[in-house]
Amino acid sequence: MKRGLAVVCLLVIALLGVMAFRAWRVPSPTSAPVAASEAIAVDTLAAAQRLAGAIKLATVSFASGAPIDTAAFLGLHQHLTTSFPRVHATLTREVIGGLSLLYTWRGSDSALAPVVLMGHMDVVPVPEQNLREWTHAPFSGDTAEGFVWGRGTLDDKTTVLAILEAVEGLLGAGFAPARTVYLTFGHDEEVGGRYGAKDIVDTLVRRGVSPALVLDEGGFIAANLMPGLTQRAAIVGIAEKGYVSLRLKALAEGGHSSMPTKRTAIGALSRAIARLEANQFPSRLEGPTRSMVEAMTPYMPFSRKLLLANLWITEPLVRRGMAANPLGAALQHTTTSPTMLSAGIKDNVLPPEANAVVNFRILPGETVASVMKRVTDVVADSQVVVALLDSVGVDPSPVSDVRSPAYQLLVQTIRSMLPNEQPPVIPYLVMGGTDAKYWGAHSDRAFRFLPIPLGEGDRSRVHGVNERVAIRDYATSVGFFARLIRGLDKLENTVGTDRN
Repeated sequence: MKRGLAVVCLLVIALLGVMAFRAWRVPSPTSAPVAASEAIAVDTLAAAQRLAGAIKLATVSFASGAPIDTAAFLGLHQHLTTSFPRVHATLTREVIGGLSLLYTWRGSDSALAPVVLMGHMDVVPVPEQNLREWTHAPFSGDTAEGFVWGRGTLDDKTTVLAILEAVEGLLGAGFAPARTVYLTFGHDEEVGGRYGAKDIVDTLVRRGVSPALVLDEGGFIAANLMPGLTQRAAIVGIAEKGYVSLRLKALAEGGHSSMPTKRTAIGALSRAIARLEANQFPSRLEGPTRSMVEAMTPYMPFSRKLLLANLWITEPLVRRGMAANPLGAALQHTTTSPTMLSAGIKDNVLPPEANAVVNFRILPGETVASVMKRVTDVVADSQVVVALLDSVGVDPSPVSDVRSPAYQLLVQTIRSMLPNEQPPVIPYLVMGGTDAKYWGAHSDRAFRFLPIPLGEGDRSRVHGVNERVAIRDYATSVGFFARLIRGLDKLENTVGTDRN
């Protein structure tokens, strides 16, 4: 008995020793100075006013297929033309998909693979009940307290304007790119991008474009992104979840509420939703999320490093720890979110039909088809019909290559934003949708990053109340794009892999 206990103790000590050794071997974060490309001089206040002018135009996407305020988008087109005269005198501008914009900045060497910089001009609506909570009206474009206020300052007119500011400044400095740069600005990203970004990508692919780098919104810089990672860090999207909304329709016999049938439509629908919530999709620590955890490890205190450097044995503990908050849980599985319910016309009438919409954000490795099958199997009710909402579903994007020169250029350029901090740059799975997904079939160099350092509470302002951007941080974003464009020669003549 004692001998057996001693053997167990020795094994435990040996295991702890192996784990400690593996944690000790994790390389320390580099603190070498970043050799960044030169930025441009930015007239911060003038740039903020140009952004504010764009915010005042209510280019709202209400819902897929809903009417579009064409005048607002045309007004934004005119504002960009007026605000950036060098861009419009030098680059070729095309209108694609009705209201989206494609700019071509022709490079001097046509043999070099081009680069695509993306953004979108549309914004989400503001619920009327939230209007009184805004310190400055959502489409005021006010500049006050060091911020530009309004819908689109974070998502995503700031990207559109920052890219154009950078190009305008580079043109003024006499810079000309060796490789062609495409600027693509969609008008319907907030409702899927099916007529804006998709048309632009299809157009460029037909023209033979195979980019060395694609950059869209998606990740960001902020502090306290994950437990243990307290310093400011940058997360760069290397893939994004898929998206599908399913309609659940329950059918039953209607009638008077004084004589209810054993099976009601509302009861059947409620049971179906309860089963879905009780039977969540399985969680997995793999793909982009595993890459994220591994990239975070060098920046963690030793106690957490001990866990993260030994996933071969600690993975169940790490998964449970991550699942303790909604962000960590969502990174590990396909999420299930009932979002809409409708049934009945009167309090004493049994409805013959009840409907619900359930939204799913699909983890890489699963598909729209596999989600539909699982939902149908879990609901397991022949009188509850499961169907696509609006016949729309998007599979998860492929995962882009973090070993590529494109990703390394992004890392270097991001670190140049905060040279005194040298923030960690972490690959990340984007849980929302971006227009970059349309490049997934054509390139393994599509990345997602919003170059705005977010402050306390800013993440909740995206699609929320009091969306705003600090004027100094907007200037930092302009500098990021200027450095990125100047640094494109570091890509060499490489292209992304065509996945077709």
